[in-house]
Order: sequence, then structure tokens, then C-alpha cells
Amino acid sequence: MIFGACYYPEQWNPKDWDEDLKIMKEMGLSSVRLAEFAWGIMEPKEGKFDFSLFDAVLERVQSHGMTAILGTPTATFPPWLYQKFPEIAQVSKDGIIRGIGTRRQACFSSPAYKKATERIVTAMAKHFGNHPAVVGWQIDNEPGHEGSDVDYSKLAEKNFRIWLKQKYKTLDSLNKRWGNIFWGVIYSEWNQIPLPGAHVASNFNPAMIQDYYRFQSDELVSYIHFQAEILKKYSKGKPLTTNLYPSPFLPVTDMYEMFKKLDYVSWDNYPVWGNQQEPYPHPLVTATQQYSRGLKNKAYTVMEQFSGVQGHDTLGYLPPPGQIGLWLTQAIVNGANQIYFFRYRTARFGQEQLCYGILDHGKRITSKYYELKQTIEDIKEFAEDVADSPYPATVAILHDIENSRNYKHQPLSDGLRFAPVPFAQVGYDIELATWFAGTNVLNVNAHSLPIHADMDWSNYKVLTLPLYTMFDPKIVEKLKSYVNQGGTLVLGYRSGIKDKDHWMVEEPVPGVFGEMAGVEVFQFEAPATAKVGIRMGFWPLKGNKFCEILEPKTAKVLARYRDKKKFYSGKPAITVNQYGKGKVYYVGTSLTPESFVLLYRRILKEAGVRFSLLGSTIERHTREGKRFNYEITMNHSNQYKLAGLSILKPFGYKIKKIEK
Repeated sequence: MIFGACYYPEQWNPKDWDEDLKIMKEMGLSSVRLAEFAWGIMEPKEGKFDFSLFDAVLERVQSHGMTAILGTPTATFPPWLYQKFPEIAQVSKDGIIRGIGTRRQACFSSPAYKKATERIVTAMAKHFGNHPAVVGWQIDNEPGHEGSDVDYSKLAEKNFRIWLKQKYKTLDSLNKRWGNIFWGVIYSEWNQIPLPGAHVASNFNPAMIQDYYRFQSDELVSYIHFQAEILKKYSKGKPLTTNLYPSPFLPVTDMYEMFKKLDYVSWDNYPVWGNQQEPYPHPLVTATQQYSRGLKNKAYTVMEQFSGVQGHDTLGYLPPPGQIGLWLTQAIVNGANQIYFFRYRTARFGQEQLCYGILDHGKRITSKYYELKQTIEDIKEFAEDVADSPYPATVAILHDIENSRNYKHQPLSDGLRFAPVPFAQVGYDIELATWFAGTNVLNVNAHSLPIHADMDWSNYKVLTLPLYTMFDPKIVEKLKSYVNQGGTLVLGYRSGIKDKDHWMVEEPVPGVFGEMAGVEVFQFEAPATAKVGIRMGFWPLKGNKFCEILEPKTAKVLARYRDKKKFYSGKPAITVNQYGKGKVYYVGTSLTPESFVLLYRRILKEAGVRFSLLGSTIERHTREGKRFNYEITMNHSNQYKLAGLSILKPFGYKIKKIEK
């Protein structure tokens, strides 16, 4: 188990470095992340390299018995490069050039930028690749964040047309598969095809937008893999990663594809950020960590772990004593085997001078330092024992990048449209987290897996699949086989009704899942955020966002709408159908988290999955270690809580050893 910190020696005086590393070691840290924004330092002029600063830092890192992960510094570029090649900058959807002075400006379709990337990454890999203190590489930094994986530049337009020609071969094929006869948008030359940028009223063809997102994903994935090949050539045996960021489906990039050529997944863990007045609910945090673990279905790294109040322009919630230690514990419980705190010391200048670290702007030791130091000491034995051990689960939620993209440009309901900042459309993220929360609050270990990953589902007793509107026939057959052989599938509304070309099927909802689910749907509405009453036996439930009126064929009704404001009160809302040896539950609405808990109590019991309800703020996991098994119980509230036979203090946790 590695504990470390994100360190920026270039922002401090050389006389600080030894003292900084000493303070880190005394805290229990043994590694640092370096250089992810240092391009302008290492290549101050084109082709002229100066690695002296980081040579000196790595010498000190090694002398203190510590290690380093180096970042390739391509998340921002030096002014001289932009001055020579202004075309390397992206253009936003509204036509704004992402010029110099910020970050994540790079046009991944630019040959000049790719050549400049090759030069700096090759030089770094040759110079540092075999350094004994360097134990790995982080490629770029949060690739795709802040909307940087969608580019509307002329170079992107050029490459998009090439990408389309390679996919469709002929314009006749493209016109037919996009359905361009609608509104008469029939292209007769490849250079007529625009990018789906800003528009006045009606949007672009959804099939076109979906292809644009696929193209942009391919561009970024190719760019990261391009760097990976250079590093593998000149820095053999040093593992590669890149760091993802909240929220999991904020980007249009297929992160499962991105990590195919990387060694492990890294995640930046910020349970609260900016002007938020309260943290994300703990099931959402666990859902994001399980997403990270699930991309390769193995241990992941937290490359930036919250250590102090964070924000660029505004600040909000201050975690009470114990909470940052609990967030650290939660990350390890969910499968992290390396934790790097962001950051060691708070910058005195620049755009992130409000991003507080373990230390503030000075060097006085803070309460954050002591809390994290104590937590590391308390959990180290457990963390070492479970590091790199599998995270066991018999329940999984499946997610799909194609449907995440689909719901960005066609969110279906205002309840599924959520953009906290202009570059983020995360309605799909919230829906997935809501479905995940049902099992998390019942304290059932659950995985989060990419649906198109080559993974065996037979070990899972229950699979849940929300918002699988756009289907892949191969996945449908795999799900049929899973259920037929005895598995339980919980299927969400609007499933199975749109193929990958964005054509709606002729069959009624749930389309290709009609026989499996045993229902048909002809009427539906989108009540947005308004709550609609539902009753499941004696239990009152609530739905929102979308409501389908189910017509059972072979399915049994589990719950009905009960709402005097709705003409369909009394009609089925949730059903279950026997299919082969297994069952398919069909949920025709988006349930509230509390309602999902009630539904999953029934589903899990019938599937033979053990669960426990200890309250909305208590989270319990089981882990298998090398020496012991463990039951970990965490209290996410600021009150003393009874959890079984244990009383947990505010933001406290209990790690129970179990003999193997």
C-alpha cells in the first residue's frame, strides 16, 4: 500500500525541498507525483531541454528513500508552442478558441501538437525512464476534463470527415444510415459535412452527434495510446496510468478503451469541491470508486485524494474533524492500493491558490496533517493486507458509454438533464448512481462494470442495467444467456429500443427485451423532477423523470402507480418475468434512492444475496485480505450511530478482522 502526495517543487524554493520531503515522510508518505504541468520548464524553447530541476528533485526523493510517479506535461502547453502553431488550440462549441493561459487547450487532431508531444515525451522517457526513484508514469492529466474531449476546430472537422469516410466508405451509406432523407439533409460531397456545433433552434441529427462523439473519443484515446507507446519503448517495465475525474460519464471518451493499453486506473477523488455546501452522498462516492476499479476489474489508484478545501474561484463546505480520514478509508475499502493526496502544500499564486492541501500556504503543521497521519497509522495494517486483493461481489451495475453519449444530446426528460457547469451534462451519471445507491445502502458489495468489456457475468447473482436505450445485439444475446442460466436482471425504462445507428426499432418498448421482460409499453410521460406516487404491496414508493405505463404479457406486476393526479393511477409500474431459469425485473420509472432500497430488498432476498439495512448514513463492506477477511463499517454522519452491536462516532469507522 502506497501513500503519497502531489508535489510541485517548481513552485517552491530549492531550500524547501528536503524539509518538505522530511515532513511527508514523518506523516507516513513514501511517494510523490511530479511534473504533470512542467512542459514550459523542461522545454523552455523548441527542442532545447532542461531537466536540471527535476534531476535535483529526484536526487532528493531517492535520498529520502521515497519514489516518484512522473506526469507527461501535455495537459497544457508553453506559450512559444502556441505562438508558432496557433492551430494546436481547440475551439469550443460556441466558437471560442481555447488559447494560451489556461489548460486542456490541445487539439488532438493537430499534427503539430502530436509532433510536439512526441518530442517532449520521448525526451522525458529517455532522460528519466530508468531513474531508480521513478516507479511509473501518469500520461497527461485528467484527459478530457472541462469539456476538452470535444473540439470544433477546423482540424477536428477535417479529421471527422476522414473518420466518417473510413467508417461508411460511401456517402450513400452515410446518408442512409444517418437517415438524412429526413429534412432533406442529403450530402453529396464529404466536405459538406459540418461539425454539430452551436445551433439556433433545432439540433443536429442525433446519429451525426453520436458519431461525432465516437470520433472525438477515438482521437483522445489514440493520443493517450500514442504517448504510452513512447514510454513503453524508453522506460521499460514502468507501469502506465492516467487520472480520471468526477463525474464518471462527464466525458464522451470511452475510458475502458483508453485503459486497454495502460496498466492501471487512476481516479481523482473529490467528495466535495468548489462552492458545494455539502459533500456528495456517500453512495455516489462509492459508485465512482467502483467505476474506477471496474474499468480493469482490479485495484486502482487515487492520484488526487481530497486533503483540504478545494476550489478555483469560490469555496464552500468545510469537512468536520474525521471526515477527510473517513474519505481516505472509503477509497481503500473500495479497492485503492495507492493514495496520493492533493496536494502537499497550497500554492501561494496561480489559478489554484484556493485549492488547499495538507498544509496551507505556509509550513505550519495543520489539523489536516495530523488527521490524515493518524488515519494512515490506524488503517495501515488493513490497507497492506487487502492491497491488490480482489474486491468480492455478487451484484453488479452495468454502464455503457454509448448510452451515456446518447443521453447528453437527447436527455429525454428534464429530470435527466443536469449541467452544473457548462461543459458537464451528467444526467446519466446521476441516474446510474441512484440505481447503485439502492444496493449500497443495503450494504451489499457491488461492482460497476463497462457493459462491452469482455467480462464473465456468471458469478453475479444480480445485474442491474439502467438507461440501456441504444443496444448492441451481442450484448442482448449475452444478457439473454445470463438470465436463461439463472441470473437476475434488473432492467430500466426505455431499454432496447434504439440501434447503434440511432434508428428506433419497430417493436414496442422495451424493444429487443420484450420477450425477456414480458411487458409492452405504448404510453409514457416525462414528469421531470415531479414525484409520482407508486405502491409496492404495503410499501409507498416514488418515481420521477420518466413514467412508462406497463402492459404485462407474461410478467407479474410488483408495483402500480398510485397517484390521484395521474390518469394512469392503478396501472403497472414495475414487473418481474420468469425467463428460462432466471428473472427479469422491469422498472418503468426512475425511482428515488429510498424507493430503490425498498425494491432491492425484495430483489436481493429472492436472488439469495445477503444484505443489511443499518441506516442511510452507514456503509458496510466486506473485503478479503491475504491474512484475514474484514468487515468494515463507516459512519458518514456527524452524529453517533448504532451499527449492529457497535456505536460509531461521527465520521468514524470500525474494521473487524475475521479469521479465514
